[in-house]
Amino acid sequence: MKTIIHDFNKETSSAFELPDENVVVLNADGHYAPCRGCFACWLKNTGFCVMDDSLKHAGAWIGQSDPLIIISRLCYGGYSPGVKAVLDRAIGVSLPFFTWRGGQTHHIGRYPQRKLLQVLFYGDSTEWERQTATELAERNRLNLGYEKAETLFFQNPAQIRGAIS
Repeated sequence: MKTIIHDFNKETSSAFELPDENVVVLNADGHYAPCRGCFACWLKNTGFCVMDDSLKHAGAWIGQSDPLIIISRLCYGGYSPGVKAVLDRAIGVSLPFFTWRGGQTHHIGRYPQRKLLQVLFYGDSTEWERQTATELAERNRLNLGYEKAETLFFQNPAQIRGAIS
């Protein structure tokens, strides 16, 4: 299953709402509750958020996604606030236990390792912001359990359509 998380407006996002039943599209439009940090997705609901809105199953969708595609406006070397909020709600993709990987402490994954995390940033950026964003994608790759992270940069959203895996 492929999952696309994006922060496009309604007009632009309609191009990414694919009729394929094996694609989940999560629009980071703010029409959902922010993570309240209750950890029920870790301890009680095993991967599912207790808040009953469009992101209730975000952790499970992301955990089963290959590839996971994140499309975000580049904000100071990171994701836009909307995309960050979606990723926060998907914390249940991991377990509340830790392991040692690559000389660092990481959460243990709830789902088997997948192949590709593709992160597509758009908007004006500096070299420092692009380096920071590339490192962020690599860290997300480790934490989410993907073998490879691919980070690409574009001037505007219209250029992204053909780059999606």
